[in-house]
Amino acid sequence: MILELGLAAAGAFTGLLFCVTASDRTRLSVAAFLAVPQLFVGPLGKLSLPLSQCWVILIAVCWLLERKELPVRDPVFRVVLLLALAEGLAIAWSPVPMYGILEVARVVSFLFLILYATRVERSRPGALTGPFTIVLLWALLNAVLVWTFRLLPAVESTFLHSPLATLVVGPDAITAFFNGSANNVTDPDKAGGFFINANVSSMFLGVATFSFLALGVGQRGLRRRFYAAGALVCWSATFATGSKTAAALALLLPVGVRGVQVLGRPNAKWFLPQAAGAIGLGAWVLPGILEKFVPGYAEASTESLESRQPMWDFALQMFREHLVLGLGHGGWDLTIAQFASLGITTLPPHNLFIAAWSAAGLPGVAALLAMAVTILVVLTRTVVVTVGTPVARTAAFALGAWWWVLIHGMGDNTAIYGESKSMILLAMLLALVATRVQAARAAEPQEATCPA
Repeated sequence: MILELGLAAAGAFTGLLFCVTASDRTRLSVAAFLAVPQLFVGPLGKLSLPLSQCWVILIAVCWLLERKELPVRDPVFRVVLLLALAEGLAIAWSPVPMYGILEVARVVSFLFLILYATRVERSRPGALTGPFTIVLLWALLNAVLVWTFRLLPAVESTFLHSPLATLVVGPDAITAFFNGSANNVTDPDKAGGFFINANVSSMFLGVATFSFLALGVGQRGLRRRFYAAGALVCWSATFATGSKTAAALALLLPVGVRGVQVLGRPNAKWFLPQAAGAIGLGAWVLPGILEKFVPGYAEASTESLESRQPMWDFALQMFREHLVLGLGHGGWDLTIAQFASLGITTLPPHNLFIAAWSAAGLPGVAALLAMAVTILVVLTRTVVVTVGTPVARTAAFALGAWWWVLIHGMGDNTAIYGESKSMILLAMLLALVATRVQAARAAEPQEATCPA
């Protein structure tokens, strides 16, 4: 025990020394490198702590110690901070306070990743490309693993039984995986790559797809082809995960993103009848397309919804009994276990708003809703106001990523920021849009004063 504590202290001191002397871009690049492997360094009580989380907390502390500016007037900053406060307040009545502390740490980590990404890109336009590319290379590797595991399930089984899986997935999750809480990658029609849940893996790949497209805006030649190819590989792998939600989103969201861009134009009224017709036609033919390329889609979707319905019925009952404060952090697991005899499986809520209410009550739902609406409004407004420009295309792709996370989160166990691996991509997308908007505004007066 003494040796372990000594090694932990030495590692923490080394990390602190490196962090203090590193530049903001280096700090963000390290966060990007650690984001996907999720090496675990715990334990913290009964929970193992990922090294990526430790690093982001460390760079957040450095930000505060260095007295860097906090953009308190920025609407996104405010709503993310509001969510952290709501989650933190709920710790006071939570049966498992540690869950609340960890959730607050994740929300605060998301906030500081946005701050660092914004600062890095503002200091030198294009500087964010490096950290972005690091995460996206991990995403490409995940896409390759997903295809490999889907075509060769025995390889996935070997991976899950290897020490590498314990490092990447986490000892707690792997232990639960082999002790009665097997996740859906055990299904031969599903594959997760670095993930033991194919649905979450597909969401990460969907966010990566739009991130590749956002980075490709304004690029030319080989770099543009690389980003396009990366987007295509990640997009195709969403189907290979076997996720039914991802199959629909992968087909619908690119059309939705394009629709926002077109409808944002001043002369878009002529497009409205065509859009209505296209939506009607899509609603008619899409089920057939999905059934063709994802056999058994309709039946599997029905089974998936039916498996979630008892949880949502339970949530409605608990909502009536604990309307204002919810169940507190950890309260869902403790309460739903009492209903196992009624056939209700002990699973997370599989809905980000139910999860927010369960953990933090009505304040948590209000804060979550405020955050979701604010980000969507900011991105949509950017597309409309700057329509036809590279900024608009960047914001549209960021909007697609956020749509994916929010829609997917309505039926799966994910959060407003996606999950730990996709969090940094969403943060950097927001920063990329914000800095490009600012740069475009700064360039306007110069263009206006330039001689003809």
